[in-house]
Amino acid sequence: MAQGPLIPGIREFDRPRRGWPRWLTGVVVGGLVLVVLVVIAGFVGGVGPLRALGQSSLPLDTVAYRTTTSANVIEVAVNLPSSGLCRDDDLVVVAFERSNRVEVEGSVTRSRSATCQSVTMGGDLQWVPVELDRALGTRTVVTAEDRKPLSNESEA
Repeated sequence: MAQGPLIPGIREFDRPRRGWPRWLTGVVVGGLVLVVLVVIAGFVGGVGPLRALGQSSLPLDTVAYRTTTSANVIEVAVNLPSSGLCRDDDLVVVAFERSNRVEVEGSVTRSRSATCQSVTMGGDLQWVPVELDRALGTRTVVTAEDRKPLSNESEA
């Protein structure tokens, strides 16, 4: 009985190869490395599609509001953080409109890894414009956290 191939050079007794092709393994490993790099860049550098991972948000107290010449825009005063603001900080006030009230909340967003010299803004209040979907009218402006009404500084 023959122990090798019937025709030399042909491996007819070899079993078929099993598993994934090598190129598919390379594509999967490359994709995983890319995902890990994007997550690291988002967390450490605050860049890319996951930049929110690299940012921290600090809530701010809303103090008052005032109307402007535009019916759909109000300005909301927020207390600045005791540490001050950096030049790259994003100061944001968001309004949630309900039928009879407008709820507002403020926050400052900054990069986790950034170190900066704090800039004093000439006071402890900052007025931030907020655009509403419809005119304020007779609706009450309240804080989003505890629903306390804000004073209208444009009437004073």
